[in-house]
Amino acid sequence: MISKHRLRLFLLIVVALVGLHFLTTNNFSNQDLQRILDESLNKKPASNNHKQPSPGKDIPQTPNQQDSSKQQSDSTKANSKLKPKNPKIDDYTIFFEDLERYQINQPSIKDRYKEKDQKAKELFSTSDSFLFNKEYLENVLDISEKTFDEMKASHTMYVNERIPQLLNEGVVTFGKMVPSDPDWNIYEGSSGYVLVGGGRYSWLSYLVIKQLRATGAQLPIELFLATEDDYEKNFCEHILRTYNARCNVFDKNLAQDLLTRFNIGGYQYKMLALLSSRFENVLYLDSDNFPTKNVDYLFTSDLYKKNNLILWPDAWARTTNPMYYDIAGVEVRENKLRYSAYDIKQAGGKENLRPMSEYTFENSWFHDFDGTLPDPTSETGMFMVNKTSHLKTLLLCLYYNVFGPNYYYPILTQGSAGEGDKETFIAAAHALNEPWHQTLKQFQWTGYHSKATNSFKSKALAHYDPVQASTDSKNVDVIFMHLSYPKFYPNWLVDNHDLIYENSDEHIRMYAGVKENVGYDFDLRVLQFFTESICPNYYGSNGKAIDEDVSLTKDTTYMGEYLQYIKDEEQNNIKRCEEVFIPHLKWLKETKDAKESKDDTKA
Repeated sequence: MISKHRLRLFLLIVVALVGLHFLTTNNFSNQDLQRILDESLNKKPASNNHKQPSPGKDIPQTPNQQDSSKQQSDSTKANSKLKPKNPKIDDYTIFFEDLERYQINQPSIKDRYKEKDQKAKELFSTSDSFLFNKEYLENVLDISEKTFDEMKASHTMYVNERIPQLLNEGVVTFGKMVPSDPDWNIYEGSSGYVLVGGGRYSWLSYLVIKQLRATGAQLPIELFLATEDDYEKNFCEHILRTYNARCNVFDKNLAQDLLTRFNIGGYQYKMLALLSSRFENVLYLDSDNFPTKNVDYLFTSDLYKKNNLILWPDAWARTTNPMYYDIAGVEVRENKLRYSAYDIKQAGGKENLRPMSEYTFENSWFHDFDGTLPDPTSETGMFMVNKTSHLKTLLLCLYYNVFGPNYYYPILTQGSAGEGDKETFIAAAHALNEPWHQTLKQFQWTGYHSKATNSFKSKALAHYDPVQASTDSKNVDVIFMHLSYPKFYPNWLVDNHDLIYENSDEHIRMYAGVKENVGYDFDLRVLQFFTESICPNYYGSNGKAIDEDVSLTKDTTYMGEYLQYIKDEEQNNIKRCEEVFIPHLKWLKETKDAKESKDDTKA
């Protein structure tokens, strides 16, 4: 009896060791191991009812970010501990491995128009003067049959083969984290702001970082730097110490590899910033996009939890080529879903509109039909995304951006306003049928009535609160100011006379139109940050600011000691500060209580 028990115990130990060997060499799953142990004890095989999926294989699609993260964690933690982490996830190379396999081996379609220089028309989405029908949109770019076939084959193969392959190889979020990592619990549910820096973009991003903290935002910030050459030690240590903003330096070797293989740069850095971010939930901001209030609350809003991808609208009518939908495998049905301003004008008023069922691809805007992306286009100077729930969207978006400049940027915009990465996020989510929300209220053109030209001069895009806009179309806060023209480069502001009229000494308040909405003088706020950071002569011999209403010292606030871009322009900036920036700041302070002109609020 004893010998029988000893024999069974010996067999059990042997089988366990053999099973452990198979397990660590990835040849057996945990179910196989359980089956061996059960059979060795003369028990029935274990049920497969609770079989765990492979890491990343079943990415939850639920809109709620907390629920999706929990399901993701539950479905992957067991096997991630059993299966060693793929080292190619840790260094991000897995995301770019064999991407050449999906290369489109046909000439670029950028600027290949059927009629010379005839790009798609740049018209507002509210335009009522032009018919953007299917026939027009499919006859802007000259896309050969071979190019179409290759784009469709590449897209299909990437979506149906490459994305599932990445998931099965252990990718569970758009980044290097997996549930077996010690810091997964820190990553899961984390939120923060991401900007892109490097050279003069670090200067612009610095102003946005200062504004984020001035609004009371508490969440951490990352400044993405594409290469080690963009890293400035004193600057990065200063913003980390002062603003809890960390420089995220991308791997130099991988950056060079991507430059060599795909000429990655410009717009495409946005994807690398997302990929390498330590946050699961990201609010991305362009380096010229200033929050006007603390927007930390957006991460915990029901709207974000429901969709996990929030976008903001641009001004323009959508000009995507209908071929894109065929390439992406998205069915577009001749079933009209919405009226356009063009329809209303043609009908002679809303009361005369025909039933939607009477409209066809021929007599209606194409992007009013079922299966298309709706108007207006998107503006990706800011967006929010959950990198786990929207992993597939971001993987497809990465593909769109790697092959974007020659193929996907053109086919999504056809040379119309803002051609670049801006449509790739909404397009990827749409193609994969993952949730997204685009803010329902379009932006406000913000500027002033120029006395020099007797016309309105637009200087920024004022974007609205998506949460408020989802329930109220009128009383909505402006929460972002995208300062596109001018950007706050010192030479630009002076040379283009954006602050003081060229032929007089009269000053200009560029953003007066949002003062009442945001609740403070936005011009004054931004120029204070700008002047104290760029003007060495804003400080006296004692190192303190010359203005008594601020408590600043040169050694901690003037950026010439931290950024090479500012240091190199120091002598030029001293003159600009003396003649323009310091006097303009003084004028803004003296007139901060003045009411804006009605002309300054009209575009």
